[in-house]
Amino acid sequence: MAWFPLFLDLKDRNCLIAGGGKTALHKAVKLLEAQARLTVVAPVLDDSFLELPIRYYCRTVRPEDVHGMTLVVDATGDVAAGSALAKACRENGIFFDAASNPEQGTALFPAVLRRGNFLAGISTLGASPAAAAWARDRLDEALPPRFDEILQQMQELRAKAKTHISQQEQRAAFLHTCLNAALAEGGPLTKESLEKIWRSVLNERE
Repeated sequence: MAWFPLFLDLKDRNCLIAGGGKTALHKAVKLLEAQARLTVVAPVLDDSFLELPIRYYCRTVRPEDVHGMTLVVDATGDVAAGSALAKACRENGIFFDAASNPEQGTALFPAVLRRGNFLAGISTLGASPAAAAWARDRLDEALPPRFDEILQQMQELRAKAKTHISQQEQRAAFLHTCLNAALAEGGPLTKESLEKIWRSVLNERE
């Protein structure tokens, strides 16, 4: 398989989880964090699901349940059911995550790190979820504690630079200088630091 890393906006999108155990619960929490509209189909449901805003059908999943879904997750642990869902998703062009058999799926849940506007997904393509989680934690440790605040400031500076610096090379140089300075300081730049960098850019333009 040829995997391509991609982020999806699942807000208000219909998603289906087949299965009601701990694996299904873990996937459900992740999808609800993305504000998906979640349907769960399973004969038995873990009690923790009762606290979640889901639509639940107490029965065995059927291939036709995939219709209208953006993403389908198989967490049944049933080979036959998983194969039937995989086939139905392929025929309908629906992303399919096979929790116990990644090679059968067309989507994977990565280990996720989120800091404000910073979002990273790390995967071993099913080889070792524990290793993916380890790599995510090491990345988290490597980022400055106030990295989300730095990103917020960089977003504002990028908008300002687009308005006031017409040349792309100068704009990129200004933003890189600001980012490197903020990372060195471990947080958003002060007004004085920004004015100093801004003056240096203006001098280069003259």
